[in-house]
Order: sequence, then C-alpha cells, then structure tokens
Amino acid sequence: MRLSSRSSGAFFPAVLAVLWVLLAFGSCSKDQKDESDASATDSDTDSDDDVDTDVDTDTDTDSDTDTDTDTDTDTDTDTDTELTQEWLQQAYVKASNTGADDFFGRAVAVSVDTLVIGACHEGSSAVGIDGDQSDENANGAGAVYVFVRSEGVWAQQAYLKASNTESLDIFGRSVAISGDTLVVGADNEDSSAVGVDGDQTDNSADMSGAAYVFVRDGGVWVQQVYVKASNSEEGDLFGQSVAISGDTVVIGASVEDSNATGIDGDQSDNSAQSAGAAYVFFFGSVE
Repeated sequence: MRLSSRSSGAFFPAVLAVLWVLLAFGSCSKDQKDESDASATDSDTDSDDDVDTDVDTDTDTDSDTDTDTDTDTDTDTDTDTELTQEWLQQAYVKASNTGADDFFGRAVAVSVDTLVIGACHEGSSAVGIDGDQSDENANGAGAVYVFVRSEGVWAQQAYLKASNTESLDIFGRSVAISGDTLVVGADNEDSSAVGVDGDQTDNSADMSGAAYVFVRDGGVWVQQVYVKASNSEEGDLFGQSVAISGDTVVIGASVEDSNATGIDGDQSDNSAQSAGAAYVFFFGSVE
C-alpha cells in the first residue's frame, strides 16, 4: 500500500504526540513511586522516634522508684536516732527484820547483781550467818544484809552478823564488795587485838574498831578473817571506812593519832590527835 504524501504528513506528527504522552506518564509514575517510598521512610522514622520516646518514659519510671527507696532508708535512720535511755527505780528494799532506829541503809555497796546494805544500829545478838533476827538483846550491835538480783528481781540472800557480836559495836557502819568478797567495818568494836585473826574477846580498847571479810561460794557466805589495825588503840575508829578492789582491801581509821608521814612511818607516836590513818591489806601468797 502506498501512502500519499498528504497522508504521510499527517501520520508522523500524531505518532510523536503519542510518544510524548507515554514518556510524560512514565515520568509521573516514577515521581509518585519515589514520593511513596519517601513517605514510607518517613513513617518508619516516626515509628522509631515513638519507640525511643517509650524507652525514655520507662527510664523516668525507674528513676522515680529509686527515689522512693532512698526516702525509706532515711526514715529508718531517723527512727534509730530518736531512741533514748533513762534511769528508773527498779526496787524498794527493806530489811527482813525492820526495826526502829536500826539505821538500815547507813552504808551501801553494789557489785553487778549483788547489793549490800548496812544497818549499823540493828540490835540482834545473833552471830555469823543467818542467825536469829528476832533477838533484840544487843542494842546497836549492827547487821548487814545481802541481796541478789535475778532477771530484774531482787531477793535477800543472807543476813550477816559479826563473829563477836556485842552491843554498840556498830557493825555495818561501812561496807564494800568486789565480786564474791565483802568487807564490813565496825568502828566501835573494842578488842585490843592487832593484825589478822587476833583475840576477839579482849575488850580493853574501847572503840578501837575492827573489820570483817566475808567470801561467797556457791551462794553461801562465810566469814574469812577478822581484821584489826597493826597499832590498835582506844578511840581510833578503825573500820569507819572500807574499800575493796580484787584482792586488795583498804580500811580507814579517821581519828588515829600518829604524826608519822608517808608510807610505813612510826605508828607508836601519838602526838597528832585525830590525824587519821589508812591500812592496806591484800590476799595472796606469803613466803
């Protein structure tokens, strides 16, 4: 078939127009795809941002939890600091044979759970440990009471009297205790004996004074020694004060008359009336 020149001239412009339309459509489709991809990418990015935001929110929650824990710890510390202690009366103590003018409480001493109380004008004529408390035939002889504490409760353990009880000896004028050893002073006792375990029956030195040492074994008290000054004399008041620490005992005689000075001076010089003296004894091995 043969096209005429007129037909040929009309055909080619039409073909070109169709090609241009196709090319334009393809370009638009590509742009739309690129925009779609870009939109998808933005969406992914936004989604990631949302995830990060959630993580940050969880972290803040953990921080709040830590803060609460610190607050509880501070509260506990403050509670411990506010604890206080105070002195309270635990017991009201009386003699087992209370009597008028006994002077119970004239001297007191304590060692851990053992309490010692002197009643220097108590009038029983009993002697030794746990004698007859109802006998009132030795006015002013004096007595000592031992109490012990168990689980916060006090109870009397022993009633002590001198081994040579006599009226007006004032046994219990002074007391001291260390562990299971107890010292009692009787500063009006009258024996002229000297040193340890002398003659208790000699009453030729009025108010020379004496001291008594008791020991406890298994809850039972016994008198261990009877003590006098090395220069016993009338009116020296040996035993007016006593003290003990471990195996060392000190006994005071406030009106002893020697004018000696320092340690182991002349005890026989009585030119310093009522100068006073102290005597130290110890319990130990002797060569």
